[in-house]
Amino acid sequence: METIITEIAGNYIRNLLNIISEGGSFAQIEPVIHHEAKACAARVMSAYAENIDRAIVADKAARREAGYQVERRGDERRFQTLVGEVSYSRTYFKKASGGYEYLADTALGLVQRGRVSEGLSLSLVKAARDMSYGKASTHIVAGEISRQTVMGKVRQSFSAQAPPPERRRVPELHIDADEDHITLRGGRKSEVPLISVYEGIEHHGKRHFCKNVFHISEYGKSPDDLWEQALTEVEQRYDLTDTKIYLHGDGGHWIQTGLEWFPTAIFVLDKYHKNKAIKAMTAGLSHAGRKLFDAALRDSLASGDTAHFDRLAVRLCHALPGRKKTILDNAEYLKKFIAGISICAKDPRANNGGCTEPHVSHILSARLSSRPMAWSKRTLQKLAPVLAAGNVTFQAKQETPELPKPLRKAAVSANKAFRRGAAGLPAPGAIGTLPLSGKVTGTQKILKLFA
Repeated sequence: METIITEIAGNYIRNLLNIISEGGSFAQIEPVIHHEAKACAARVMSAYAENIDRAIVADKAARREAGYQVERRGDERRFQTLVGEVSYSRTYFKKASGGYEYLADTALGLVQRGRVSEGLSLSLVKAARDMSYGKASTHIVAGEISRQTVMGKVRQSFSAQAPPPERRRVPELHIDADEDHITLRGGRKSEVPLISVYEGIEHHGKRHFCKNVFHISEYGKSPDDLWEQALTEVEQRYDLTDTKIYLHGDGGHWIQTGLEWFPTAIFVLDKYHKNKAIKAMTAGLSHAGRKLFDAALRDSLASGDTAHFDRLAVRLCHALPGRKKTILDNAEYLKKFIAGISICAKDPRANNGGCTEPHVSHILSARLSSRPMAWSKRTLQKLAPVLAAGNVTFQAKQETPELPKPLRKAAVSANKAFRRGAAGLPAPGAIGTLPLSGKVTGTQKILKLFA
């Protein structure tokens, strides 16, 4: 094993020096050296895998005890990793209990017929959170993995929420609820809901931040199931005794369902939809007229004066008869949630939240709907929670069986042999202090090539 590692290390150093000796700027040699480093790492991984296989083959007593005998030698396996393609030869064993198995694959934790390592799969899924499948492949492995494969890895992933901190009491909690409008395959429209929970807005200079925010998104869940999940996660983090809860949203049916799961919550109509409705009512007036009516409408809504608000709506209908339906529809919408508007004047803390549109834009829309694209329901069920959680784990389609207990000793011995081979190489920073005379070691053989 020391000979193999010495040979790999020697070739690596020789290739590096050859690259550098040809001259050029850092910009020219950096990508070449990076490629050489990955190729060296792939060769080490191949040597490690073959060393495991040799150790299992050599331990005949343990194989007999476990009920395995050699069926075929030298079967090659190739798969993609973060450092490029790794290939190695391994032995095919027949089991006394029936069937066949590559024990080296089992020892290495590789699933049957898998072409992409778990580490690379996880990196591809993380990249696919922010970019298309094709760009994720190009970014991680220079396009060596197909877009279809990246999509398959996304469908094998699931969100990984960080363990909730110790439960705390806070004076207020703000819950933003909204949805991203996406397109399904075939052109049908659909929605992906998003719930964001935070402790209010912090001000750092001119910038504003949601304090201790976390997000929940699930595609295909019923409103009750989604809000039940939200309540569970909130109660894991907070003791809600004496906590004032504000639910911000546009007042949609699924958002109103949240008030059933958070019965003490106060609904607050988010400012984006309030402003949108007011602008729709005053559109078509002169600049001065819009400014005048805008202020009057806001005052009546803030005070909860529905009678004055109705009179303003009637005056607008007279001034703009062609837009009567639009004016009345938006007036009805604002009146329906006038309590959720006037609360902002009565309770200043209700203004310490309400970031529904920015949350949807940053968490969901940037990936799901900012550009023309269509999604399958199956992919959305996996991708939406990953986007919300901001973290991801990967689960292979099939579990790798454990190595039989009698053969585990052989695998451990192979690991020790590999470490002994690596022990002959210089420690980081020690190359300049190693003697080049005396007993000849593998390391000295390498260094003498360039002394």
